[in-house]
Amino acid sequence: MYTLPLIKTVLADDNRDSLEIIETILKRHQKFRIVATCTDGEELINQVVKCRPDLVITDIKMPKLNGIEVIKKCRKFDSNVNFIFVTGFDDFAVEAFNVAAIDYIVKPFNMDRFFAALEKAIEIIQHKQQLKSKSFRSKLKIKSSGSNYYIPMEDIYFIEKQGKKCIIHGKNKLYETNESIKVLYQKLNDTFYLSHRSYIINLKKILNISASNETYLAHFEGIPDHAHISKLKIKEIETIIQYL
Repeated sequence: MYTLPLIKTVLADDNRDSLEIIETILKRHQKFRIVATCTDGEELINQVVKCRPDLVITDIKMPKLNGIEVIKKCRKFDSNVNFIFVTGFDDFAVEAFNVAAIDYIVKPFNMDRFFAALEKAIEIIQHKQQLKSKSFRSKLKIKSSGSNYYIPMEDIYFIEKQGKKCIIHGKNKLYETNESIKVLYQKLNDTFYLSHRSYIINLKKILNISASNETYLAHFEGIPDHAHISKLKIKEIETIIQYL
């Protein structure tokens, strides 16, 4: 089973006491790993370049560069870095959210407020980590008729639930497995989409989509079979396909 890595975190605050408080809190949290601490904006940029953290928790008013300037500069070379601002000033909140900060906490803060921000960060960052881990998968492992099969994902057109079994429509073959559609979906990379409660489709394989009564049908080049798309998901699927 894939285990998500600890969230690499850089802390920045020109107030040593504040820095130590946040550092102490995070060291007790099992999902974070502090990779650097800083006391000014320029040092923070250098540590983001060096450590490539998942999360930066920073003050705004600091020597050399303030936190807003830092996030703008960091986003130019690392668009994935996430920020939480912890500051004694509430007049930067709008600007902070304009640069897509995860949260904005005003000092002095209570622990519930700080932990709520951390939980929000965990949810966002772990979702990104899961997508990244899935994108490297190249084969789907299934159990079928007492054997393990390793099917190249690029050869899969769609997966169809039939009763208690699932049928995998491959390039030259159909595979049958007792594994649930939910389990199979968790094994697939991010080119696959749960288009219907009984169908998973490979978005890169879709040739065209047609309407059929209260649902939609996905058609694929090279095979006669089609997959169903729920009318609740059709707009999202059509949007995603444009960017694949």
